[in-house]
Amino acid sequence: MSEPLVRADGLFRHFPLPRPSPFAPRNWVKAVDGVSFAIDPGKSFGVVGESGSGKSTLARLVMALDKPDKGALNVIGSDPFALSDADLRRHRRNFQMVFQDPFGSLNPRHTVGRIVAEPLDGLALQLSAPERAQRVAEALGEVGLPSDAASRYPHEFSGGQRQRIAIARALITRPKLIVADEPVSALDVSVQAQVLNLMQDLQQRHGVTYFFISHNLAVVEHVCDEVAVMYQGRIVEQAPSEALFENPRHPYTQALMTAIPGLGTGARRRDRRGSKLAAISTETVPPPPKGCAYAPRCPKAQDLCQIEDPALRDLQPRHRAACHFA
Repeated sequence: MSEPLVRADGLFRHFPLPRPSPFAPRNWVKAVDGVSFAIDPGKSFGVVGESGSGKSTLARLVMALDKPDKGALNVIGSDPFALSDADLRRHRRNFQMVFQDPFGSLNPRHTVGRIVAEPLDGLALQLSAPERAQRVAEALGEVGLPSDAASRYPHEFSGGQRQRIAIARALITRPKLIVADEPVSALDVSVQAQVLNLMQDLQQRHGVTYFFISHNLAVVEHVCDEVAVMYQGRIVEQAPSEALFENPRHPYTQALMTAIPGLGTGARRRDRRGSKLAAISTETVPPPPKGCAYAPRCPKAQDLCQIEDPALRDLQPRHRAACHFA
């Protein structure tokens, strides 16, 4: 059995909140609070949760754009935070990122060819001008864009085409891992399917691994082999995609699915393309000091939930949940 391409063990990343006065105690936002997971080569690992659950912070840690306060991270055989700046720059060619907003992530003053070739310069890949042009043409062809797109500008393309340009930019270094942070949330529903199918085709062709962040449950189910559900910085349930959607065990996961029309548990309907992850409650409820963070919102909460924080435990092979009564 192959080694995981990405392994995280007990990652923590907390951010201090402003103090109301110089003598007030310091409060913290626990964006990532003891997260562990592993991603096998060639697979797609999805992370889903409401806004503020810690998904994007986790993606930044995996990309080594932010450093954890505690914990261990191994990305493609190396701890990125133990590498020198020069070694990390060389290592970065193996993992790239696709951002949420395809227009905001592309420089409008640069041609598409220059945008797609940016990683070659940033990662100091020594290529001649003809080799660079060939790499750009290959990357554009991989995502279904003509070679003459290289001489045009981002505003000349549709939203879906711009996201294809962003994917081409990520592909040009021939990475093993692509971190995709809400890559289709800014696109129309019909275009979302095209981009997702493209990403799956690229995975089959090149064996690339995806770390997929989304609040769209239908997208995660369609794309990902395994899914982790995050709530307030923690993974509260993790399972293979089919098992999670057929039999969600954590009350939060169940609430996410039943809150969306057409995504109920049990007999699932197939008319839910493009459904968004809606907030279950608009009320902000502080978690108990020692118990389960979801207890104030949980319809199944009991006294034990108020005083003891449940650990993420195995319920079935490869299916884990952090709930006393899962």
